[in-house]
Amino acid sequence: MEAISASELRVDTRLAKFSQGSVVVLTALAFLLSWPPLVLVTGLLLAWSALWPAAGPFALLYRHVLVASGLVKPRLVEDDPAPHRFAQGVGATLLLAAGLLLLLTSASVLGWALDLLVFVLSFVNLTVGFCAGCLVYYYLGKLGVVPRVRYEGGFHWRGVR
Repeated sequence: MEAISASELRVDTRLAKFSQGSVVVLTALAFLLSWPPLVLVTGLLLAWSALWPAAGPFALLYRHVLVASGLVKPRLVEDDPAPHRFAQGVGATLLLAAGLLLLLTSASVLGWALDLLVFVLSFVNLTVGFCAGCLVYYYLGKLGVVPRVRYEGGFHWRGVR
């Protein structure tokens, strides 16, 4: 295993909650307003955040508005950011597929179901702290499909190991 600095194994939990809350609001609005372009835009924002975490739109808004104004202080915890980026990537993929289905086909039920799936998973993560994508990443790491979680804690949530 390569040497990893302590700063690489930290996650700002308040940024994570802000991102999850943003996805919850955007996916709910898209559904309630029946506005497929918002599903596609949310998928693009989430993909951007997963691919370039430091320059993602949620991170920039969080850092330059909420933290800079003193409304929120970062809360860094020991954690591997890779599972969280993986979860964002899965959410982005589902939302991009949903947006394309809604805009380009007549499969609107499937498109809205994918939007609502991302809404529910983001809402559960926001309110209960359970990240389904992180759990999937953890088990894929145990199978050798993705890199293993890079900190001693592994996956923990209410006694699940």
